[in-house]
Amino acid sequence: MSRPMFRVMALASLIMLASCHRQAAAPGDAPTGLAVAPGDGQVTVTWDQQPGLTYWIFYQAGDTVTAAAPGVPLLFDVQSPRVVFPLVNGTQYAFVMNATNQDSKAGPSTPVMTQTPRLSGSSWTSGLSLGPQDLNGVAYNPTLNRLVAVGNAGTIFAGDFNYTSTDPPGVTAWTPPTSIPAGFVSDLSAVMFSGSQFIALGTDGSILTSADGNTWILSTNPVPSGGATGPRMNSLAFGIVSNATIYVAVGDGGHIFTSPDLVTWTAASPTGNNLYNVSFPNGSFVATGANGTLLTSADAITWTLPNSIPSTSNALRGATFGAGSYVVVGDAGTILTSTDGTSWSLITPAPPLTQDLRAIRFGTRFVAVGQAGNVAYSDDAINWLTTSSGSTANLAAVIFTPGMYLAVGASGANAVSK
Repeated sequence: MSRPMFRVMALASLIMLASCHRQAAAPGDAPTGLAVAPGDGQVTVTWDQQPGLTYWIFYQAGDTVTAAAPGVPLLFDVQSPRVVFPLVNGTQYAFVMNATNQDSKAGPSTPVMTQTPRLSGSSWTSGLSLGPQDLNGVAYNPTLNRLVAVGNAGTIFAGDFNYTSTDPPGVTAWTPPTSIPAGFVSDLSAVMFSGSQFIALGTDGSILTSADGNTWILSTNPVPSGGATGPRMNSLAFGIVSNATIYVAVGDGGHIFTSPDLVTWTAASPTGNNLYNVSFPNGSFVATGANGTLLTSADAITWTLPNSIPSTSNALRGATFGAGSYVVVGDAGTILTSTDGTSWSLITPAPPLTQDLRAIRFGTRFVAVGQAGNVAYSDDAINWLTTSSGSTANLAAVIFTPGMYLAVGASGANAVSK
């Protein structure tokens, strides 16, 4: 066969193949039901998703955007709901969508929607109760993207973080452990994530550990507080001091126990007042308790009373650090602030806060939770606003996950703010 004849036949074959493949028809309508909900440094885009179509999101700062315009950021082959991030809080963004059908051209675009991301902490959604037991602590493992909540009578729940989930809010599902020591029913007062495992503290000094939040092991080296007949243990924290890990547990009667490994414990009693919380904000330990007790320590060995602290008989419950300030909260709306951890000021917001505040966390702003589901939040630690979590139950603990606060409390209460 001559080369010219071969080329003619090859060209004819290509033409036949091309004629056999026809480009799919583009969607005739724009995506419907487009909505854009604001979040903290992000938004959630939802629409009515139809099978067989590929969806595109185009967005940019401002009040308008054109699909497929040069330089416009886009997200391809997205599913509803879709979180769009990172975005700048306080900046308006415009969003538009279209769809393709297999390899078709794009169909019509939706109307442009605008939305402005904002800080979380002011708007809350309450989930259904997780049961009759009070939940006293919550922790987050960013590696597994998993949350753990603990409470009375050995109650433990684990849930995978799911920002777009609405039922339950913030997690895919709350589930009990797959394995827990037989017969364990001690009240759990606190839980934390140490970077490698979850650690839960019992009011009787018992220690439970878990690598994944589902399988739990009871330590044979509990906090030596005296067990069920000893002082109640209320809180647990850990910090890195001089490249060494230190665990600290505090409880009633001013008891403080420290350990480098959760095996060997050392006792200290710098005060006789009950201690309700210990934390490690900004590289130092802060313990708070009854009758306005506030202790600080750089090494968990030497505990000192700050040089200047306002006199208050109200119990202090929780501490955090952010935006250059330490903040401690307590009963009857008590709020103390400090820039150095030594000199403290009593903050009296206008209008004054009256509800007990049981816990506080700084994520992107200060958020405190407490009595009757009330929430107080602030961007500067000085000016505070209040809102409701959507629950009337007392809230005992709050955690910050990516773009979301999650609080837990009495009778299985749980609530999130996005």
